[in-house]
Amino acid sequence: MFRFKVMEAVKVIFRNGVFVPLEKIEIPEGTEGITVYLDSRKRDKKPLWWHQLDIEEKKKEALLEFSKKLAGKVAFVDIKVVAENEELEIFVIVLDEFESLKPVMETALSLYENLGVYLPVQVISKRKLLRWKEQGNKVYDFIKKGVSIK
Repeated sequence: MFRFKVMEAVKVIFRNGVFVPLEKIEIPEGTEGITVYLDSRKRDKKPLWWHQLDIEEKKKEALLEFSKKLAGKVAFVDIKVVAENEELEIFVIVLDEFESLKPVMETALSLYENLGVYLPVQVISKRKLLRWKEQGNKVYDFIKKGVSIK
């Protein structure tokens, strides 16, 4: 016969080496618990690419939001950002550009409407990018020097 344990959630604060409940609750001596906590130091941590881009903070925040939202909609290979003189170009590299074009553009448009930041996005298939590399096309070199934000 299985016994199910009743679990309750209690909001606590770590003070002087002890977790102290923030609400009035009587916890019996010897009660076992699992602690899940929010590390405020990690909450504000910026991604590795953040300091590689020489653009205003608002655009970086929009790029971070763009990459997060896009991850749930499109199976992309990479997102490359080329930033020069406060201007940027964003290249979303995908396996199928026809299938990915609409969700990528809708995501960029949504961010423009919500944040007021325009993200100049291009969707390029990995196949096309490799073809440009083989041909020695300068566009490949331009994209290659970009910063990956995936």
